[in-house]
Amino acid sequence: SLFFSFACYNISMQTESDSSRIERTKRSLAGTDTHTGETAHTELTPLDIDVSNDWNDTEIITERVVKKRTGGIRALKYLIVASLVAVISSGGYLLYQIFDPFSKPSDKNILITFDVPVGITPGVPADILVRVNNQNRVAIEYANMTLSYPEGTKNSTDPSRDLRDEKKVLGQIPAGQSAEFHTRVIFLGEENTDKELRSSLEYRFANINSVFSKETVRQVHLLASPINLTVDALKQVNSGQELEITINAASNTVIPLNDVLVTIEYPLGFTPSDASPKPTFGNNVWRIGTMDPAGKFTVKIRGVLSGEDTQEKVFHTTVGAASDQTERGIRTVYSKVLSSIEIQRPFIGITLLLGEKLADQAVSHFGEHITGTVLWQNNLSTRIVDVQIDVHLSGAALDRSSIASNAGYYRSSDDTIIWDERGVKELADVEAGARGGVEFAFAPLPSVSGTQLLTNPTITAKVTVRGKRISESGVPEEIKTVMTQSVKISSETQFKPWIVHYTGPFANTGPVPPRVEQETSYTVWWSIRNTSNAITDTEVRATLPPYVRYSGTVSPTNADVTYDANSNEVIWKPGDIPVGAGNGNIAPREVAFQIIFTPSLSHVQTVPALIKNIRFTGVDSFTGEAVVKERGDLGGILVSEPRAPRDSGMVQK
Repeated sequence: SLFFSFACYNISMQTESDSSRIERTKRSLAGTDTHTGETAHTELTPLDIDVSNDWNDTEIITERVVKKRTGGIRALKYLIVASLVAVISSGGYLLYQIFDPFSKPSDKNILITFDVPVGITPGVPADILVRVNNQNRVAIEYANMTLSYPEGTKNSTDPSRDLRDEKKVLGQIPAGQSAEFHTRVIFLGEENTDKELRSSLEYRFANINSVFSKETVRQVHLLASPINLTVDALKQVNSGQELEITINAASNTVIPLNDVLVTIEYPLGFTPSDASPKPTFGNNVWRIGTMDPAGKFTVKIRGVLSGEDTQEKVFHTTVGAASDQTERGIRTVYSKVLSSIEIQRPFIGITLLLGEKLADQAVSHFGEHITGTVLWQNNLSTRIVDVQIDVHLSGAALDRSSIASNAGYYRSSDDTIIWDERGVKELADVEAGARGGVEFAFAPLPSVSGTQLLTNPTITAKVTVRGKRISESGVPEEIKTVMTQSVKISSETQFKPWIVHYTGPFANTGPVPPRVEQETSYTVWWSIRNTSNAITDTEVRATLPPYVRYSGTVSPTNADVTYDANSNEVIWKPGDIPVGAGNGNIAPREVAFQIIFTPSLSHVQTVPALIKNIRFTGVDSFTGEAVVKERGDLGGILVSEPRAPRDSGMVQK
């Protein structure tokens, strides 16, 4: 641009010089004084001058002037073009210096790319190549790569070992060059799912002390499941009908699979009755352990499914690797199956009552007779003939000698009660929509029979109603409805409190019978016995009257006994009471504590209560029923001690 200005200035000066010469010529021709500007008046005299007629000289001068002007313009054009090129070049170079993407080191100029298979086959080692390309103009130093793997990834050389991440030192990556991280791993997971593979690069730029990091994520797709899972069950059942579900698990890999777990979530309305093999935890978790290549595992579950007409029930079955946190949970899912079963309205509707409750809600107790009622109804639009109702009773707790029915026949060979038209005439011909019912009775065995102790006792009733209907073709066809329900028997829990003075773990003092305004100490015993089901959430509470003081002495010393001074309550939390406590080889759960009684004149010739409102509470872990035992008040009459005098509890003056 300076060059362009200078050229323009030279041209301007040249133009002004030419103009001055022309003006001086004009003034000389006109006779003007160049100093004063006035015109000189001179007299012209004739001269003898030979003037040529040839104008060539003029023409030559004119041509020379024109050529000179044309050359200046051309030079001016060249100068302008050159100046523009210089300006554009200078601006471009300046912009390049400002916006050059590679002029400063940046993580944007570091490219991390993955080379992995499009689809992953379970159990087969997959090659993984991670490439780091440094497109900066400076080197990368101290580069460290970490590959983080999804749950279920195994070491390719040792498939029994879980692989969470791998690290590699890449060191220096010069400008414009790349480094690679190559490894092989085994991916395991659910079929047709994507797993996330994450790389993390830590590095420094040359001559820069700061540490930088860059992450890249790549999805890998699992083509198949390492375990093929199938669930076989009926698609439609009648409400209350017994159902069998078969779970088949088969290995689909060439490597052993460790800590394999199978779980099934039951829908509301399903009551499992049996399983083969027995569950490892609860009623729905099976630990397979190690499954070898081509290994198989089968579970058969039987139970009763109940629900409303057309209602859909879904079973969720899952197989996978056991969790590190809980032995009942799955960490890595290998396969899942949803099994849908539709509840159909049965041809003959059945409702089973045990006691006065629906069978699936019924709970009974030892020593209690149970009345069963089968309510039936023809749900068809046509009549049913030759109807027969069977009730088959079973269970270790069933007292077979107690089974009875006034209108049915008890077949003791298989513990089945049968009703047909011979005992119930209405069953010979049942019109559309007709309904009725039959009754029976039974009772459980004693909770302890000799040395045998019943555990989690149940009595099951399987009801079958069958008959014949006339089809559209006029041919009789048999129809049948089946329902299975169970009644749970609650545990027989005994709670006994008593008071002693001469025996027990403490040395009691004071007069017996007690005397006015004199202290007498006593030992309070609480004992709990149990039979068939574990009792949880247990607690015993009692209140001390104002004239009785809690001494704070307890046996055993580690017993969870507390005293609330605000409410004067003694509280004992004995913990879970196991099956058979106080029966056989298991000791009863007991505690003893000491109280001190100071009678007043108002107590003379009376037997005051030393401890009041004694109450034991708990929950039957099998039936879910609350267990409550109330024992009222206890005075100082020492009925369990032979050494005690007569009227040992009556206050004397």
